[in-house]
Amino acid sequence: VWELDGIDLIYPENKVYVYNRWGNLIFESPSGAYEQNPWNGTFNDEVLPVGSFYYIINYNDSFTDASNGTVSILK
Repeated sequence: VWELDGIDLIYPENKVYVYNRWGNLIFESPSGAYEQNPWNGTFNDEVLPVGSFYYIINYNDSFTDASNGTVSILK
């Protein structure tokens, strides 16, 4: 599970997106509710293989630019 502690409290309108290496969206969080339903390394209830995945976090406030980078699944 990819934990982003405190994100919902600090950025109550946040949206988290995770994409595979081909740019397909594999996870989208509900607005402001990432901590209740964090990404668990699956897509369509299938465990994903070891690898790196691209993420974008939109904070949806007037002051903070979106963050992006990679998150890796390790086994």
